[in-house]
Amino acid sequence: MRIEHLTLVILFLFSSCKPRLINHKITIEVFDTSKTTLLGVKSNNFRGTIFTYKYPFTLLHVSDIDSLKRFTPTLEELQEAEYILSRKLQFVNRSRMNQSDDNPIIHKNLNKYFRQYVGFVNKKGDKIIHINFHWDEYTLVDKIRGSLDTRLKYDSDYSTVFDGGSYYWEVNVNLTKNKLSDLQVNGTS
Repeated sequence: MRIEHLTLVILFLFSSCKPRLINHKITIEVFDTSKTTLLGVKSNNFRGTIFTYKYPFTLLHVSDIDSLKRFTPTLEELQEAEYILSRKLQFVNRSRMNQSDDNPIIHKNLNKYFRQYVGFVNKKGDKIIHINFHWDEYTLVDKIRGSLDTRLKYDSDYSTVFDGGSYYWEVNVNLTKNKLSDLQVNGTS
């Protein structure tokens, strides 16, 4: 009788843990855009664009790609990349480079950025998703101040911005090794 109870308790514990393992999946919708080489990305917390492997490489100004072998990230790969990002960004960002004064602290404002996703395989064979981040908040105060609404659209081409502080930054998510690398936060002029 005691063994049966113990078995039931163990089964209950294992079954109650299972949802937590898959609970990290972020709800993301992927959809077509007006450009066949771009896919739109929407979640409850952020928006973005996937650049398919057919998007012209010459239009991608990504400085830290060490390979020309590209892939189109799947929904599952995006979910995994966002999970790794949410778990590891604060540590990688501990120096808070270019995030003082009026610039946002990126790991505290992660959901306020539009993302541009580029998939590639590095020279070691690791699958990498490069993510380019653009500030996506445009408030009434911004409008009153006369700030331009420079938010990206789902069919915007790959965007490179110089300066702008932590309103613009990028990072590589290594799906193979579950880690972040090459965090680059724009400087200020």
